[in-house]
Amino acid sequence: MKLNKKFKVLSLGMLLVVTLSSAIGCSSKESEKTYNKIDSAKTVELANETKETLVIDVRGADAYEKGHLANAINIPFEDFEGKISELEGYKDQTIVLICNTGNKSGKAGQMLVDKGFTKVYNAEDGMEEYDYDTVKYNNVTGSEFEKLATGDKDTVILDLRDAKDFEKSSLENAVNIPIDEFEAKAKKELKNKDQEILLYCNTGTRTSEASQILEKDGYTNIINSIDGVKEYEFKLK
Repeated sequence: MKLNKKFKVLSLGMLLVVTLSSAIGCSSKESEKTYNKIDSAKTVELANETKETLVIDVRGADAYEKGHLANAINIPFEDFEGKISELEGYKDQTIVLICNTGNKSGKAGQMLVDKGFTKVYNAEDGMEEYDYDTVKYNNVTGSEFEKLATGDKDTVILDLRDAKDFEKSSLENAVNIPIDEFEAKAKKELKNKDQEILLYCNTGTRTSEASQILEKDGYTNIINSIDGVKEYEFKLK
């Protein structure tokens, strides 16, 4: 049976519409990939899972220094896009982003998702919208910590692992104070409240606890490695 030209054109048009619709549908699904939104309760829950979660505060350095979540590192939003390559090691890890209102942290979260990060969470309740428990000591990644540990000779490096682990290997010039002896021995090793103090352990849990002890005692220049020796390949000797 012969088809007239009008029917052929109509059929071709319909086929083109279906094809375009399918293509647009696929493209739309790709663009729908985004971060997860969480409230204050979930933010606190994830942030406390120190072995599983990287918390990134994208506020400016001044705001971060005034108070931030206990395990949060600081990457100001203005620098964030340029720093994403440094986060490759955390690509499959849970990442929680926070700012003052959830706006900039959301934008930063989308940047990560667009780069292939798979477990990205944005704190919709920002630091100005919920009364989070905060600290003032500085948190850094393992790679940043290692750079700092090779710097100023007056810096004190504290290793909070068990003595048996310390004796096997440690960072150069580190002093061993196991966490169960920390409050009793730390003051003997620390000369003044303004001295730079670097802390590391196996997973970052013990050093977080010790950093809070030092902060309460009035020490003002505390740097905690959120990555322990079981999570980052420190050059131990």
